[in-house]
Amino acid sequence: MALQKWPEGLPRAANLKFQKVTPVNDWFEIFRVNDTTYALLEPHHDEEVFSYLLLGTDKAALIDTGMGIANIKVEVEEITDLPVIVLNTHTHFDHTGDNFQFNEIACFDHSFEIDNLNNGHGNQFCSNFMHPTSYKNLPSGFEPAEYQIKPSKITTKLNHLDEIDIGNRMLKIHHTPGHSPGSICIEDKNYKLLYTGDTYYRGTLVSHLPGSNYPDYLKSIDYLISIARDMKALCPGHNECYAPADDFDRLQDAVTEINTGQKKCETSADSRFYQFDHFNIRVPLDLNKQYF
Repeated sequence: MALQKWPEGLPRAANLKFQKVTPVNDWFEIFRVNDTTYALLEPHHDEEVFSYLLLGTDKAALIDTGMGIANIKVEVEEITDLPVIVLNTHTHFDHTGDNFQFNEIACFDHSFEIDNLNNGHGNQFCSNFMHPTSYKNLPSGFEPAEYQIKPSKITTKLNHLDEIDIGNRMLKIHHTPGHSPGSICIEDKNYKLLYTGDTYYRGTLVSHLPGSNYPDYLKSIDYLISIARDMKALCPGHNECYAPADDFDRLQDAVTEINTGQKKCETSADSRFYQFDHFNIRVPLDLNKQYF
């Protein structure tokens, strides 16, 4: 079963299960996952990026800051007046767009991720993702030709198994390299939710980008299997804000088919593309190649 592509797949049924919250800017759709958790979607770009706002009693954690096309800080401040710490699952452009607007920013302690935040992503790079068929209903005042991701300053470097207490709500950091070398998943211990960033979502998973490492990705999947089985659900970085925890079992089966040559693929100049029922996977031509 082929996945529905943007925008034909909108609205996605998995998101409509949740109460919608009226956004300040219509660029966003906001869903209340539970009483203290909000999923902020950018549905008008084909990336369909999700960021998540988690409320504790002392502060709020914002997991990723989206594309920076509309102001996510305004949306956050409409929901809460708690101080905010940004937790980046990784530092690709579509997850760090509004980092610069926040004072407290945490990412995994790896030079690839740190350099991305320190340098931002320039217009020449970002313009690759603003072709006219990739977006609709842009916010007033946004100019695609000028799109860039501003640098941001890291205040906290995260390590594997670090725990962050935002006030009666504990978040645990799991280092899950593969998509990028400093990718993390964040365990919400109170609600048994696992925020997976780009390590997993119901879409096309990629491990052939600069900084990617397919062997590391396989190890991360193996590592996350047991953790995910203890979770109520997954909260991914794209497309759907709530996915079954056993999707990691499906993912493990899928990569086994790839690695053993059982699954047919489409081949391009730099990668192989595999289709499965709930996700697709794009891998490097050489599965052992490290992109550093």
